[in-house]
Amino acid sequence: MISFEDARKIVWETARKRTLETENIFLEEIPGRICAQELSAPLNIQPFDNAAMDGFAVRRSDLAEASEELPVTLQKTGIIAAGDPVPKQSLLTGSCVQIMTGAPVPPNAEAVVPVEQVKIQGDQIDFSSCPEEEAHIRRAGEDFSKGDVLLRPGQKLHTAHILPLATLGISKVNVYKKPRAAFLSTGLELIDDLSAPLKPGQIYNSNHHYALAFLKELGIDCIKNATIKDNPEDFAKTLLALNNENLDFIISSGAVSAGEFDFVKKSLEQAGAKILYHKIKIKPGKPNLLARLPNGTLYFGLPGNPVATAVGLRFLLDHAVRAMTGQQAETPLQARAMNKFSKRAGLQMFLKGKAESWEDGNVTVDIMDGQASFMVSPFLNMNMWVSVPEDIEELKAGDVADVYPLLPSAS
Repeated sequence: MISFEDARKIVWETARKRTLETENIFLEEIPGRICAQELSAPLNIQPFDNAAMDGFAVRRSDLAEASEELPVTLQKTGIIAAGDPVPKQSLLTGSCVQIMTGAPVPPNAEAVVPVEQVKIQGDQIDFSSCPEEEAHIRRAGEDFSKGDVLLRPGQKLHTAHILPLATLGISKVNVYKKPRAAFLSTGLELIDDLSAPLKPGQIYNSNHHYALAFLKELGIDCIKNATIKDNPEDFAKTLLALNNENLDFIISSGAVSAGEFDFVKKSLEQAGAKILYHKIKIKPGKPNLLARLPNGTLYFGLPGNPVATAVGLRFLLDHAVRAMTGQQAETPLQARAMNKFSKRAGLQMFLKGKAESWEDGNVTVDIMDGQASFMVSPFLNMNMWVSVPEDIEELKAGDVADVYPLLPSAS
């Protein structure tokens, strides 16, 4: 057995040698994708000085003496609407220009006075105060300056990114192509159809449904999924059939331990795969396996207990995807344990937890009942994994622990 950290190093170093290809996609398609380029602002935003309100563009020196008792009257010399060309003519002494929201302001305008704050008598405009400098003017480059770095490789993209990119006239972004994967469940007892009644000795294939959803969460296209009924020959045929699918990952659950029906490791070796590790000092999930097939596809063999499968997807497969797409390795959050938990040294444990944030900024986490690797009832309420290192035998109430969100956090 190797340590969890050593296993993660092997995953990282192996996965980053298989960098994904990139593609150029439209903005509407970017949420959830990983940026593959450094993207800079191609222009200033605002692209020109413009009015933030309907009103009158003025020079402050003309209104220095204006007051409620002694208003100052300026001559309106024109109207500028949104969409009009940027004016070349400066404001003359004693004049103002009516201006609409978004319209370009004259070169020497120092403020815009809202229309609600003036008295209009034809082309004679009365002002009862002097505005603050730059009042209601959006200056060129105030939001973005040309050349500002917007996105970097490895950054996860969200719907929120669309608004600034579209504002800058950027219609497409280079992203990493989605990894391609197959998920294989193993077990004679498994029933994929959740509406079918169970016969004696059967269980529903929860790993199948959870894994497909989790792969989607990671941005992986699962192009093939199958359930193999503890038959090494069927498994070998499935591997052979997947050989030409140009997959980045094959993930399986079950048949990776040392029992009579645990055929995955032997079958992989017979197919020419290189076993990179088999068994990690973690619980749940000790009999984890990582292999590299002759065509370069990475094979994650996860234990069949549902929580062990969930841990393998969360902490090993996600780690590989991050390496392939130029992301940073995930770092844990921290929370104060509200109750104690004892374990034996020598195994790193991932515990089901429920975290809560408080007004003072502190985060606490309850270690839930039902920590056995077959027990999934805590998933109805858990929101965190609590990581307890292999050398720790007891996590006490009040101790600060490393925690990870149930689903991978955004980069």
